[in-house]
Amino acid sequence: MRLRIFLAAVAAGFSVPVLADSIDINLNNDSVQATYATAWRQAEFNAGFLSNTDQNDWVASMGLLASGEKQTGDMRVEAGLGGKVYYANVSNDDVLALGLGGQFSVHPNNFPVGFGGYLYYAPDVITFMDGKKFWEWGVRAEFEVVKKTANIYVGYRKVRADLDNNSDVTVDSGAHVGVKISF
Repeated sequence: MRLRIFLAAVAAGFSVPVLADSIDINLNNDSVQATYATAWRQAEFNAGFLSNTDQNDWVASMGLLASGEKQTGDMRVEAGLGGKVYYANVSNDDVLALGLGGQFSVHPNNFPVGFGGYLYYAPDVITFMDGKKFWEWGVRAEFEVVKKTANIYVGYRKVRADLDNNSDVTVDSGAHVGVKISF
């Protein structure tokens, strides 16, 4: 079931005109996350899947961001604002949420070392099914092996759902390592 949802999300990403694509895969001892993103003009469409095998929880997401880049002699900044639709199965409960937020990355002095983060939050009014709230946030430090093409990184993320039965479930929390390849 998880594989079918992930493949459907990735296939949906191929349905828009493509200018730039990327695949981002990260993992730790208990979880793996894969995200496909495609950029078209000043927008990014992404589809991802996070699976925590320790808890048998999973989250599928699709997002749309208005994105941009500013580069000066001193620094390169990439940022995006938008939203993600999440469908999650946590503690045998289903959650559907529209998370609003954004992401950024900064490369000081145009060095290959950069820092980034993201935050998406869905309050009660836009969280449905068995959920009350949903959020995902993370930070990372990355190294560009090939400028704007291949990055390796270490990061920390937390994905959490508040359920209607007044329980709070952390889908994933902790450090991870990853690779992002743009083509």
